[in-house]
Amino acid sequence: MNRREDADAYRARLEHDVRQAMLHGAGGKAQGLTVADAGLLYMNRPGGLKSYDLWRLDQLNDVVGDYPVANAAEGWGRFKQVRCGGLAPATVARFRAVLQAALNYAAAVERFDAPKIGPADRVPKKRIRFLSRDQETRLLGSYAPHVRRVAEALCFQGLRVGEALRLDWAHVDWAGNGLFVAETKTGDPRSVTMHPTVRKTLHRLWVGRGSPAEGCVFLNRVGRPYADPRRYKLPGGSPIRRAHQTACARAGVDDFHVHDWRHHWACRCVMSGIDLETIRQEGGWKSLRMVEHYATVSAAHRATAMKKLR
Repeated sequence: MNRREDADAYRARLEHDVRQAMLHGAGGKAQGLTVADAGLLYMNRPGGLKSYDLWRLDQLNDVVGDYPVANAAEGWGRFKQVRCGGLAPATVARFRAVLQAALNYAAAVERFDAPKIGPADRVPKKRIRFLSRDQETRLLGSYAPHVRRVAEALCFQGLRVGEALRLDWAHVDWAGNGLFVAETKTGDPRSVTMHPTVRKTLHRLWVGRGSPAEGCVFLNRVGRPYADPRRYKLPGGSPIRRAHQTACARAGVDDFHVHDWRHHWACRCVMSGIDLETIRQEGGWKSLRMVEHYATVSAAHRATAMKKLR
């Protein structure tokens, strides 16, 4: 009985070794395919890729595209050395995620075991930054007029910068008091309720332009649509970043990035008693888990408020 079990175990191990040699040996698919090949397969998958991921694949291919898939881990080490100096851990982790996803997809298509390129670098806990009412008023008042309109949409609607800059008059529903966000980071369009401040600003702008039926809502200082950040050489850039930095300096507000307006909005929603699911839907987050860390602000806010009790 033991001999038979030993024979079966040996046969299984031998079959595994032969399979590994076929797939990962000198003549195997993992040696024959390159990282660039894997990226091409991944890029052409049904549904395609988002522009930022295409950019990341291009960056990866420039450095390690000629590495065999079997040596992807070595290639990833090379890429980090050449390309990732000074980048935030979260940015490095996104590069790694795209590379691993391309390897996994190629492996599924070509039927071999995908190599693992090691754990991602630890990503710091997401920062939560919001302003006091006085800081909010000062900062909004410190922008140039054409940028202030954008900042109000960020502050009172929780829109991402790109979502605000791509807003079209065709997507402003005056009767329903809503904005339709057609292109989002997650790929899922959504409708949001117009804040009274934003409605007044947009209506004044709309009337001043002759009540257009379509066209970009927000224009730059020379009256043209803002550049699309998705076309930037480096993802995550913002056409209003410098204007925002100037406004922060004027208002005396430190350590507040353009994207922090979104955190500010979410925190204010929580402190106003709005439930997390409503915040998730209005803000366009994929899951409730991504919004839950804002709930800690509510506890801190309550503690501060209770100190006022005499």
